[in-house]
Amino acid sequence: MLRAILGISIASLVAACAGESAQTLDADEIQKNLDESFGGYGSSAEQPNFGSDAVLAVPDLQTQFASHEAAPDSSMPARSYRVALLWGHFPAADDDSDGDTDATPATWSGDVSIDQGSIDVDRTLSFDGTDSVATRASPTSVSFVSETLPFVDGLLLHVTVTGEGPSPTLHFDTGVLSTDVHLDVVAESAGMIFHTSGDQGLAVVAWNDTAGACGGGVAYGRWVKLRAGAGTLRARFVGADGTDRGFAEGIWGHAPVHDADFVFGKMIDTEGKFTALFEGLYDQGTLHGTMGDAVSQNGSFAGVYADGFDAPDGRGAFVAKWMPPCSAL
Repeated sequence: MLRAILGISIASLVAACAGESAQTLDADEIQKNLDESFGGYGSSAEQPNFGSDAVLAVPDLQTQFASHEAAPDSSMPARSYRVALLWGHFPAADDDSDGDTDATPATWSGDVSIDQGSIDVDRTLSFDGTDSVATRASPTSVSFVSETLPFVDGLLLHVTVTGEGPSPTLHFDTGVLSTDVHLDVVAESAGMIFHTSGDQGLAVVAWNDTAGACGGGVAYGRWVKLRAGAGTLRARFVGADGTDRGFAEGIWGHAPVHDADFVFGKMIDTEGKFTALFEGLYDQGTLHGTMGDAVSQNGSFAGVYADGFDAPDGRGAFVAKWMPPCSAL
């Protein structure tokens, strides 16, 4: 679909970004590259983490608080979900403005639970200092202590729901925000951000992993605004259980020639070898598109974002789910 929107042939693919991290581009260069196929990215190998300290600085997922629980009755029919929860500075998207929202610290301590089944904690994000996950008292509940800033905190969960009831609900209850996350609704969408007063919010992406035949994973990191309608992204991407797969970076912005808001980028493994090109659209806090190589874009991605200046206080974050060709979103 995006190939048709752009009206650009594969033969015009250039390497405007090859050998140079997008983190060094200014807004004018980004807007020029938005008119190139895949934003100027090609399939060549790169330096590890694109040779960028900023890309490498995206925090990795940690196993310190990982825990795995068996459902009380494993003989019951079960549905399986992969869920990424990120919370902290997640204001409403404002990518078409030159303004920005200041980031503030917050205490998100509380718990996440489900009515029946079990919750495995595969990884935590930015749990440091006084942050922690309590010793598990029940397979259906996870209690945590979380102080946010300078980056968002988060959990990567594997949720198993037993029984044949309606759409399962994940209950998120903290001092900042209490809400119910309907897993099937989130799994069938790009993701959701539950906003609170001020700049705080909870971002959720999920997918139904019951078959588990193909799998996918999560990408997360910074969604940086240089000016209205022009910015960069940098991220880590991981497997469904949080296993490190490599890095991604890209550009995003409004392309006046096509009158559309595009995101383009490239994924590499931990050694810098080419993994995938991706292209998509973003709008009012959500993003979605395809991934693959320059010839075939059969994989897919979708997620949510909050734009922000490249400041050391945690502004500008995103989280997305990616799927290989056999598990299109």
